Amino acid sequence: MRNKGENNIKSGKTKRNKKIKKVISIIEYIVIFLVIFVNGILIFKSAQNPNKTPALFGKKAFVIISGSMIPKINIGDVVILNDTNDVHVGDIIGFRRNSTVVVHRIIKEMLVDEKVMYQTKGDNNDIPDIDLVDNSTIEGVLIAKIPFIGKILIWLYNNLAIVIVVIIVILILKYYFFS
Repeated sequence: MRNKGENNIKSGKTKRNKKIKKVISIIEYIVIFLVIFVNGILIFKSAQNPNKTPALFGKKAFVIISGSMIPKINIGDVVILNDTNDVHVGDIIGFRRNSTVVVHRIIKEMLVDEKVMYQTKGDNNDIPDIDLVDNSTIEGVLIAKIPFIGKILIWLYNNLAIVIVVIIVILILKYYFFS
């Protein structure tokens, strides 16, 4: 036979476990809401101006997929750009070239047809970029980099990985909403 003290201890642990699970559940819902909210804002901004990458709090993030800026920036690094067109020689900038954003260093500023243009070059490249960059295509100036995180994001772009992530998300949602 159990005494009343043991039952009270077990009852207290059960109540504490339920509270912990409830707090964790609330935190998960807040995180999911924030992710959906931020993505909604970015999608809305992207629809407003499809030729620019949407900024959040004046910052933009890009995953580096080429080695043109090694050793300063490596493949798989995430770069954070400050959304500005105020650039100078020596700055590392992100600029739009067709549907791609290129991250290179400004090596020269020049006036072409009374318009300021910039010549850029990847630190790891032997020659400067052929095309000049004007302010309208600049996405921003490098303010930080996060090493290696982009490798995970690059991996997620793989179709098989996307299917796996979607299945996991569906299972998690099913567990929380239908259990």
